[in-house]
Amino acid sequence: MEILEDPRLDRVFALPSLASASRPLSQVLHALCEEVAAILPAEVASVYLRESDDEGDVLLMRANVGFPEVAVGNVALPFGEGITGFAAECMRPVIREQAESDTHYRRVDGLDEERFPAFLAWPLVRSGRADGVLVVQRPSSRPFSDSDLALVGALASSFHLALTFADQRRREASAQRGVAEGREVRLQGLGVAPGQSLGRAELLPTLRELAEDQDANALEPALDAVTRHLERGVTKLGLGAEATADVMRAKLVLDDARFRSEMVREVAARGLAPGLASLARRYALSAERTGGADEWLTDRSAEVAAVCRLVAAQIAHRPLCRPGSVLLLAERPGSLLVLEAALRRASAIVVAERVSDAMPASRILRDARVPAVCDVAGLYDWVRPGDALLVDGDRGLVWVSPSESRVAKLKAARG
Repeated sequence: MEILEDPRLDRVFALPSLASASRPLSQVLHALCEEVAAILPAEVASVYLRESDDEGDVLLMRANVGFPEVAVGNVALPFGEGITGFAAECMRPVIREQAESDTHYRRVDGLDEERFPAFLAWPLVRSGRADGVLVVQRPSSRPFSDSDLALVGALASSFHLALTFADQRRREASAQRGVAEGREVRLQGLGVAPGQSLGRAELLPTLRELAEDQDANALEPALDAVTRHLERGVTKLGLGAEATADVMRAKLVLDDARFRSEMVREVAARGLAPGLASLARRYALSAERTGGADEWLTDRSAEVAAVCRLVAAQIAHRPLCRPGSVLLLAERPGSLLVLEAALRRASAIVVAERVSDAMPASRILRDARVPAVCDVAGLYDWVRPGDALLVDGDRGLVWVSPSESRVAKLKAARG
């Protein structure tokens, strides 16, 4: 009996254990993309998941090998658009030797994907709907064959498995949360800014929530109003010299005539919410095209995202957070966002990602005396908007539904 010695088989056999690993879904998907790229082989492997954002139902890149890291979480295609969106919409695989020649092709600024025109998209169909798309790309010298198509179809099953296990873990976490409802739960993180504070959990409103159906003609007056508001805020909060300098550097984006012109053009072409979302995404994508080497561009992209939200909130006459709330953030914030949270008297900030003590946002939070905790595992599994939270920035703890005795102890300590 002949035994196949293809080294790729070991990788194929390892896929189920990778897909079912008890790790965050983003890490699992990235590991699977690495294996797919090696097995085929392919220079680029990406997975897009179907989600909703400020522009409606989209396919958002959730893992990738071959493009700049910043593309993950920022490249989004409206459902049905581009070759990827077309594959999802028709729920059939699409294979092209030259992607640009396809009528559905849509270029994404900053990816430089023209280097890999050979394109294969396989929809991840579950329960009669496309929940995502697996995309692999190569140079034109190595177009995909029918056997490649069959192999990608087999490899796609590992992504189905990963999504199924992620769904199961979410249901289990939700069930555990239900059992613990009304009972105190402790989440461990890392302290960013000291102090203890109590408040109700609140999420940032999306651009779509803020700007949908708002008047785009109010854009330029809103930019001026936001600029004045932030300038007054630095004085009002009494920030130290270093934190003040951080804010002034971040605020330069508002004084940049070129940036303002870009924003006006995007909004005129797309409408207020889609235009602001497109602008923020483009800056995020171009921020670290060389793999995050330029820290200035990374910081600028965070401030652009904050400006877009602040402008939308100004036009909608709606604050980004309410006094006394605990603001939940999925990603590390920029200077202008935490300055706004402090000005709106947020009681605390909790960030799912890790935030460095040396970041400008951390300095501003400390000077403004807003307790903050970062790197909180399971934050969005356990916390829902409106939940009572006690944030301990000294010990890096977040208490969900804190007990009466714990709340009484905090109040007693405050005098």
